[in-house]
Amino acid sequence: MPVSKSKWLWSGICLLCAFANISTAQNLEQLGWKKGVKVSGSVSANTILYSASEMKGRRDPFNWSVNGNLNISLFGYDAPFSFSYSNQQRSFSQPFNTLSFTPQYKWVKAYLGYTAMSFSNYTLAGHMFLGAGVELTPGKWRLAAMYGRLKKEVPFNVSDSQQQAEPAFRRMGYGVKAGYGDERGSIDISIFAAKDDKNSLLYIPKDALLYPQENVAVSIAGKKTFLRHFFVDVEYAVSMLNKDIRADTGKPATGGANLFKGLLKGSPGTRYYDAVNAGIGYNGAFYSLQLRYERIAPDYQTLGAYYFNNDMRNITIAPTLRLMHGRLSLAGNIGMQTNNLDSSKAHTNKRFVGSANATFVPSDNWNFNLNYSNFTSHTRARPLNDPFFQNPYDTLNFYQVNNNVTGMVNYLFGSRERRHSIMMNVSYQRASDNSAGNDKIQLSDYYTGNLGYNYMLTPLDLTLGTSFNYYDTRISGVKSIYWGPGITAGKLWWHKTINTSFVTTYNQTKSSGEQTVSSKVSSTRLSIGYMPKPRPKDKDSRKITSRHNLGMSVSYLKQFGTLQLPAGFSELTTTMNYTLSF
Repeated sequence: MPVSKSKWLWSGICLLCAFANISTAQNLEQLGWKKGVKVSGSVSANTILYSASEMKGRRDPFNWSVNGNLNISLFGYDAPFSFSYSNQQRSFSQPFNTLSFTPQYKWVKAYLGYTAMSFSNYTLAGHMFLGAGVELTPGKWRLAAMYGRLKKEVPFNVSDSQQQAEPAFRRMGYGVKAGYGDERGSIDISIFAAKDDKNSLLYIPKDALLYPQENVAVSIAGKKTFLRHFFVDVEYAVSMLNKDIRADTGKPATGGANLFKGLLKGSPGTRYYDAVNAGIGYNGAFYSLQLRYERIAPDYQTLGAYYFNNDMRNITIAPTLRLMHGRLSLAGNIGMQTNNLDSSKAHTNKRFVGSANATFVPSDNWNFNLNYSNFTSHTRARPLNDPFFQNPYDTLNFYQVNNNVTGMVNYLFGSRERRHSIMMNVSYQRASDNSAGNDKIQLSDYYTGNLGYNYMLTPLDLTLGTSFNYYDTRISGVKSIYWGPGITAGKLWWHKTINTSFVTTYNQTKSSGEQTVSSKVSSTRLSIGYMPKPRPKDKDSRKITSRHNLGMSVSYLKQFGTLQLPAGFSELTTTMNYTLSF
């Protein structure tokens, strides 16, 4: 009878615990090892119970997960190992349970299992894969390589009309990176390639918008510091993307000049895109100035990243200033962002970006922070049916202005035994929309205020706190107010091995427009944790010391019924967790 994954998992956990106990009983000095073996890590188990009344549950009634991290150090050789397993695997089309192993020895580092690597923002940028990778950093050299599965095949489910599990082809990828240099100057070259297996899905509906893709992305980056304070950096990338490798091979479509067309077999579906990111600046003793330029071609995409912004050109300048021995810091950022670089869209958007930040710390008791940002967008749209027709009513000028101001004040006072802190945050945001030919301006205003007070009584290990939150939103004649107080309390017991906390909040929401709607919600959470102190180890011993952490929390949420929403409901969530650290 085959052994289930759960049995293998629990067997592995027992083996790790047994290894920790055996290692605890060993004194490596007696074995004649000078440096010995160092083992560290943790294993945790979590369980969540959930129930709801007067409504359908918003989550599964029972969830559990097991996570582990282990690092073995032997004569300078580090071998980290991690895993994650949960019953939520059944709800995900791509792998949720992971197993990774990242050993390292001096300047050699390996990636095994479910892992992620990054070469460049325009090639391989942190995409998870199942496979192997290596990084070598001898001296000023930087070498890296990877190979693995980026996506698992997910077949079409004909019985699932909503297709909750998103279908996907199996996608394999590989890449290499080479670089040389240090902080004063360096150059890096990276190449990443990925391809879908068009035969990994046996059935594809005719109306499905799913196509097997192939991608090769190349990046060249360099930076240099000169005259001690000046610096310059530049990166240029080309991405060759075939959005349907099932198309017949033929003359590739053009997509701009580049030097790397030979790396991808030409076909009618192949497109070439490029991106450039450059900057120059000065870093002084108390001020700095930086000018940056970034251009990403329309439809630029790499299969080595989950999400990518494209069709934009950014030009920004960012000054900073430090005064009063660093107690006062001023920073700004001003720039312009433009899209529709190839004039293929029906509208062009120009966006002004400006922000300023000031931080002032006059003493150890006071802290002030003020932030302002202004984002202005100008969209000019042309008629789709006749772009050469100059009737002013067929051209739309659309303006958007977004102003945001945020302020924070923090005050600390009291003695070492009795500490007080008061914190206040306020913010205001206004968004306005205006179209040419229309005198009416649509405004949206957002007000936010938070006030909090904390009191810490150190001799009793007691912490008390209270807070008040206020939100006011006004959009198109509809006003919504959200407010409510909160109380927190925390206490350490039994030589600080038991930690208890209590949090309760009450929030009321009221919206007024054509109809007035209000709601009242209260939330309470009680938590308790137990973490015994580890036994002190002998000075001449190299035993592994372990720490246990056992915790439990109960949360209760109640929404009261009102005249507009008579059906109230309640939710009860219980969380239990155990962590073994060694």
